Amino acid sequence: MKNIKSIFGFFAKIAFMSMALLMSSSLALAGGNDHGADKKHIVGVFLGATNDAHSETDGTAGIEYEYKFTEHFGIGAVYEHSPDAHNDDGVSVYLASAYWHPYAGWRIGLGIGEEKLHGSHGHEESLYRASIAYDFHIGGFGIAPTFNLDRVDGESIEVYGVTLSKAF
Repeated sequence: MKNIKSIFGFFAKIAFMSMALLMSSSLALAGGNDHGADKKHIVGVFLGATNDAHSETDGTAGIEYEYKFTEHFGIGAVYEHSPDAHNDDGVSVYLASAYWHPYAGWRIGLGIGEEKLHGSHGHEESLYRASIAYDFHIGGFGIAPTFNLDRVDGESIEVYGVTLSKAF
């Protein structure tokens, strides 16, 4: 079973990188980067994978919200859940983040929150996150390949996937 999860993790990373390259080469030509230009609220749905310090990869889904104070700065909240993580007990992440939008569709974030392990040995641990994403805009929606690096209890955890967002 562990080999299957390792193989899944490898292919998930390859698929993510391939999708990011494909999108950057083709969707950048589509133009229309007005998603959120004058809008303050951004709501998103995240689908991806979490690769923990023990090289186990689990599916992850989440929701996120950002309030942009200016064109370049915002704050937000994130909730993610990996139901099969931690020996199928599940893990939830609750996070507050500050975001910097330095140029075009780039978003760089720093956050702090907690990771909640479920199950009979459940407990909570502090979590620190650094994130980077690039938002492509299509027909009023954003789609952003996203990479997060979490630190929990001295271990690094990679979270990668795609966020579909809408600004209003």
